Amino acid sequence: MSPAHFDFFGELLVRVEGDSGRLDRQYRRMYDQFKTSSPDRDPDIVIEETTDDVEPTDVLGDPDDYYGWTGEEFVVRNGSDFMAVEPGWSHVRVTRGFEPFYAIYPMEFEIRKRRLTRDQALIHASGVSLDGQTTLFPAWRGAGKTNTLLSLLREGADFLSDDRLWVGADGTAVGYPLGVNLQPFNVESFPEIEIQYDDPKERLRSSVHEYIDARVDRTGGLPETAVAYLNDTYLADDSRDFTDISDLYPDADHVEQASVDNVVFLQAAPDTDTVTVEQVSTETAMSAATAISNFEWDGRLREYFHAYDSLVDDGTMVESLEEVTRRERDVFRSLFEDVATYRAYIPRERDWSESSLDTAVSEAVASLDSPRVIEAMS
Repeated sequence: MSPAHFDFFGELLVRVEGDSGRLDRQYRRMYDQFKTSSPDRDPDIVIEETTDDVEPTDVLGDPDDYYGWTGEEFVVRNGSDFMAVEPGWSHVRVTRGFEPFYAIYPMEFEIRKRRLTRDQALIHASGVSLDGQTTLFPAWRGAGKTNTLLSLLREGADFLSDDRLWVGADGTAVGYPLGVNLQPFNVESFPEIEIQYDDPKERLRSSVHEYIDARVDRTGGLPETAVAYLNDTYLADDSRDFTDISDLYPDADHVEQASVDNVVFLQAAPDTDTVTVEQVSTETAMSAATAISNFEWDGRLREYFHAYDSLVDDGTMVESLEEVTRRERDVFRSLFEDVATYRAYIPRERDWSESSLDTAVSEAVASLDSPRVIEAMS
């Protein structure tokens, strides 16, 4: 397969050389909007899938899960898979089964450094513009970013992004048009969405996996645990399917940049059946945003970079990360001091349509001028 090039905002050019491994497939799906067939310069970063092994001379960790140094490459090994990085982090090798996001976070770190020259910071959030108001929804994974986005797209909203986007110290947000990684519960909640499959066998495998996953209690006894394990091992796909938001809702436009009116932190609330929205202080918003960024990417990068700096002479990656996170926190603070910040407690329901959570969330967003409690049907 020929290499694919991705041009991120004209600031970072990445070439991916793969043969349909996990990372190659995810890049082509997740970053489809950034793909370019005619790059006008050499890439800033090259990421290639490899079948060659590595032999580190120095190792931190156990034989199957370690950080290492070969004398030429820094190595992150997870079982039989690894990522090997040359000093400078501009050339990365990964095995076909390596977790794609573990290589994506260092690549996005380079974009983050460049966006900070514009006083913009990466935040883990979905974002929409509806009825003249732009609202961002930062959240830990699993709290409802995607379902919130889909609920508002139903109401006629346009979108900035589903999973992460850029916020500016001047109160603006810049869209990041990544593909949506739809999960079975997203499709159950929005039956108008249809996932496209490469072939009938893939559709059948996915349908059987979803059927078992929805009906097996993972907290149950040994039989349920065994069935869930076999289902995940033999029927789950190890890659992710990313779908263009415009394919799901053709009337929704991508918003490249907008002034932010509200920031609503989504908080999973398993023990409630209501959507509750309350205004929060700048300090509370700062604490939430910092925790989310640390969980989503900075925590892993910090561990990588500490290991790297300890193995590579004159390593300064930790220092670079701390400077980036400090400056991003300054951007967050400037934004949160200028716009209304809220926390929305979202019941943990699998099917949002059945429980009317889609309607409850839409009504809550339309009423952000005051704290509200909106009932969702049991």
